[in-house]
Amino acid sequence: MRLRSLAYMALLGILLLAGCSDKHSDRPNILLILTDDLGNNDIASWGDGSAPTPSLDALSRQSVRFRRHYTDSTCSPSRAALLTGRHPLSIGFQADGLGLSSDLETLPGSLQALGYRTAHVGKWHVGEALEYPEIQPSRHGFDYWFGMLNHFVLRGPGANGEVVRRQPTHVDPWLQDNGAPPRQYQGYLDDLLTDKAIELMEAAEDRPWFINLWLYSPHTPYQPSPEFARQFPDTSEGRYLAVLKQLDHNVQRLLQALEERGLAGNTIVVFASDNGGPNIARDNNFPLLGQKGTYTEGGVRSPLWLRWPHRYEDADVVAPSHITDLYPTLLNLAGGSAPQGIMGRNLKPLLEGESLPEPKGFYWVADGGRFGMTYGGHLLDQQSFFYRDVFGGFQNGQVTAAIGNSQASVEASSQPSQAQASEMIRVQERQLRKPPFTWQPATGGQAALLTGRDFQRAPVFGGFSMGLALSEPPAGQVQTLVDQAGIWRLELLADGRLRVVHGAVEQISEPLPAARSTCNSLVVSVHVKPASTFPFPGPASSRLALYWNGHTLLDSDHVLLRPASGQVLANPTYIGSDVSNEHPFQGEVLSRPVIINKFLVPEQEGYALPDLVTELCPGEE
Repeated sequence: MRLRSLAYMALLGILLLAGCSDKHSDRPNILLILTDDLGNNDIASWGDGSAPTPSLDALSRQSVRFRRHYTDSTCSPSRAALLTGRHPLSIGFQADGLGLSSDLETLPGSLQALGYRTAHVGKWHVGEALEYPEIQPSRHGFDYWFGMLNHFVLRGPGANGEVVRRQPTHVDPWLQDNGAPPRQYQGYLDDLLTDKAIELMEAAEDRPWFINLWLYSPHTPYQPSPEFARQFPDTSEGRYLAVLKQLDHNVQRLLQALEERGLAGNTIVVFASDNGGPNIARDNNFPLLGQKGTYTEGGVRSPLWLRWPHRYEDADVVAPSHITDLYPTLLNLAGGSAPQGIMGRNLKPLLEGESLPEPKGFYWVADGGRFGMTYGGHLLDQQSFFYRDVFGGFQNGQVTAAIGNSQASVEASSQPSQAQASEMIRVQERQLRKPPFTWQPATGGQAALLTGRDFQRAPVFGGFSMGLALSEPPAGQVQTLVDQAGIWRLELLADGRLRVVHGAVEQISEPLPAARSTCNSLVVSVHVKPASTFPFPGPASSRLALYWNGHTLLDSDHVLLRPASGQVLANPTYIGSDVSNEHPFQGEVLSRPVIINKFLVPEQEGYALPDLVTELCPGEE
């Protein structure tokens, strides 16, 4: 009897374990391969046929191919958009960003919640504050990471261990293992990254895994290993073709590893690029015109395909897709649901041969420094595009049909002028440049607070403007308008001037002009650019402007620095008081502050200072 009971308990244990295993067995593994600067013509079956990519062509034939796929035009914003499913401008990437705020939900974080082991392998480039641990993959949903925070650190740190940005390399790179200090590895970068991804497949055990493999090929410099270099002429194009052949070989190694381990049947493989190619060694983007760094089609369209054997195979999707769609799509295929309010759409209906309402268009904006913004739009419902480059040049034209679609594209119904395009961008900026902070109004003697989106809430990187709607302020005493401990403070002095304290820098404005009795707008606008050694060497620069009812009180170019620690960015922003509530504002803050991630001046393209002034005090002249 005892033996029978023991046997029963053993059988029950096996069934329970099987049940636990089954809980995850219906969740597919996910291998997301993101290449760097790979254009449409860098895949033979997508371009003119000259690329040496037999393995990628075979994988493409086995997959659902998204033939009208959009990205951003450079690395950082595309990667931030992929991880969050949000427009990069809305999360502070314009084009570079300080980093992702900790309260942003991400694809790996959502997969973690479903029981996935999550790993990032390769280039990160999602944040410029390399000294802040808060930007690392482990803070954004990855259990483990191996690679480099960006490609400019591949040659290793300086003599004292400091971060030095230099010309990248594919040979003997310096890499980090799960946040440990970087060390040098012998070999070729993408070979090492592929080795690590295969190793992680073996270590996943009984849980589904998500491996986010962000390769560096075929990004400059073009340095194929000797094995592949000898197969092509020693020319710029020959070296590039060798890089493509080596990339193709590494993808084949990954697919073979899945087969050998019996994982291929339940592994979703996604292959994509962060943006179009640069057209340096050859035309990377044929038949699309333009290149990386522009908002022409060659910059923002690239290959995308997805394979899940026996479910999603060998089909073409000609409806438009966007890199933000990967988050909700992959999460849905894993059995989860993406957060509300993101830009990305779940493409599962398209994978299953059904339809989705098509987006009317996609828009891009980046800060162009002293030249103003660079921006673009692809108006899919009008079959047209526009692009304003960094030097102020403007072009428009007709969009290209889906890749491989024999049907000619519909003639553009209209091609917007620059004035029309600027107005479209103004509307987009009004929507996208306002981070959704948490606002707690002043009540019961407690100061008003702004919290959330920590990496966008302080004037420490790129453009930042805060607008306050104020009643007529009383004079004769020091009053605090804004205070974020460890970063900056704005005060109204007893003599009617404004004092801005940013780090160790203190600046004082002209006295306030006469106030209105109803509503007064106060705008603080800041742009902070850190010093750079590569790829665009230059000193640090800043600009700080204060505006009262649209009138300039201060316009300074005193250099401002970001804080040494990223932890202080989480400190709440007090409005109408300081942290200690010793010098509160004696007037009234009439409404929730408005923050725009852009440096504002009276006359500029898109959203400008008059737009914010009007928002703060509508109806006032």
